[in-house]
Amino acid sequence: MTKVLTKKQSHATYSTSAMETGDHSKNGASLKSQMSRGKNAKKYLAILLFLFFATLVYAQNNYQDVIYLKNGNIIRGVIIEQILNQSVKIETVDRNVFVFQIDNIIKLTKEPIQGKSGNSFNNTGLKSGYRGIVEVGYQIGVRGSGDIYGYFSMDRLKLDIISGYQINPYFSIGFGIGLRYYFNLNPETLLLPLFTDFRVTFINNSISPYLSLGAGYSFNTTNDFRGAGLLLNPTIGVVFKTSNKTVINVGIGYEMQKMKFYYGGSSLLNVEGSIDPRATSTSFTFIRNCGAINIVVGVSI
Repeated sequence: MTKVLTKKQSHATYSTSAMETGDHSKNGASLKSQMSRGKNAKKYLAILLFLFFATLVYAQNNYQDVIYLKNGNIIRGVIIEQILNQSVKIETVDRNVFVFQIDNIIKLTKEPIQGKSGNSFNNTGLKSGYRGIVEVGYQIGVRGSGDIYGYFSMDRLKLDIISGYQINPYFSIGFGIGLRYYFNLNPETLLLPLFTDFRVTFINNSISPYLSLGAGYSFNTTNDFRGAGLLLNPTIGVVFKTSNKTVINVGIGYEMQKMKFYYGGSSLLNVEGSIDPRATSTSFTFIRNCGAINIVVGVSI
C-alpha cells in the first residue's frame, strides 16, 4: 500500500514548476511568514540569554565568602572591604562586622550557603552516579533554505527517556530512546530516535545553567521502521535541584532531523521506500532537514 506524506493543508501537494516559479502573491506571503519566524527565533534567543545570565547571577547569590584563620576559626559572611595585602572586612549573617589582617588569614574562599539547622537538603550540585532523565517537549518547525511554502517545517511532540551516568557535578553522558509525533502530517508520522546524550552543568550548585547535546539516528515507525535520518539536538537551559534525588530542567534549543523523501513525479511527496505507482521518469529521492525550535521540560533522578 502506498503511503503519501503531505501537510494537512490545501497546498500540501505541489508540482516542480510551482516550486521553482510560484506566483508573486505566494512568494510575498512566504517572505512575510519567514520574517515572522525570524523575529520569533530572535525572541526565543533573547529569552534564553536572559534566563541564562539571570541564573548565573542567582546561583552566585547562593554562595557566601569564607575566611579561614590561622587560629582555627572560620568566619562566614560577605566581604565588604578588602585592602590589598593588608586587611579584609567581613559582615556575618547576624550583621556583625570583623576586620582581619592578611597575616592572620590562611585562605579566602566562596562556598555554598549552608541550609538551616535540621535541614538535610544539600545545596551543592549533582552527585556522581546513575542518572535517569525523562523529557517532554513541543517542537516548532522552522523553514530551511529553499523551503518556500513550508512543506518541511513540521511541528511535533517530543518524548525522550535517557539512561546515563553523572561523572562529576559538571559532566554526564547517557544513551536515550525517544518519540517524535508529527501530528500535522498525512498520514500522522511517529519517529523513534536512538541517540547519545552529553550534558554539561556549569555551576556546582542547586541551580545552574546547563548545555546538552543529543546525537543519533531516527527510524520511521509508521513505515516499517525504515531509517529516517540523522538527529542532532543542542539545548541550553537551567537545572533546578528540588531535593537530594530529584532535578528538574527547563531548556530551549534546536533539533536537526534529516529525513528522506520520494518525489514520484505526480506532485506527491512520499516517505522514501513507499513508491508511488504513478511515478514517472522524473522520480527521485532527496534528503531534507526538518528542523525545529525545541522547548523542553525534564525530570531526572
